[in-house]
Amino acid sequence: MNLMRGKRKHQNRFLFLICAAFLIVCPACGKKASPVAPGAIVPPAVKDLEAETMGDKVRLTWSLPKKGNTLFAGPGYFGVYRYKSHGSVETCPGCPIPFEHFLDIRLDDREPARVEGDRIVCYDKIEADHRYAYKVVVYHKSGGVSEDSNIVQITTNDR
Repeated sequence: MNLMRGKRKHQNRFLFLICAAFLIVCPACGKKASPVAPGAIVPPAVKDLEAETMGDKVRLTWSLPKKGNTLFAGPGYFGVYRYKSHGSVETCPGCPIPFEHFLDIRLDDREPARVEGDRIVCYDKIEADHRYAYKVVVYHKSGGVSEDSNIVQITTNDR
């Protein structure tokens, strides 16, 4: 009788370990992405972000997003993200850039950017002997968020 209890105890432990291993190995739905609300429209990403230094400023420009050959309707706003570090700080090759939220741009506001043709233009004040990196994300009115834009980097010299 004790032999049967011991065997059953080992079977229960074995089943528990199998269930625990299954829960550890398979906890997700299998999709690696940020959650998107049902019905949210995901806008196309900005693909042509450009940066040009102009004295103590950098001029950032990018095209209004398009779906196919037509302008994408309904971008709520654009989020501009910036990374700034002193020129003496070494960067880790292959490490992700620790961007911080810099500003939001709404098409119906005149500041901090403006629309020139089909391009958006904004400026940032930059400091000598620093490195900057920028990216843009499109936020749709429905809550959808685009992929990150291309990343542009600026290195300033001592003036």
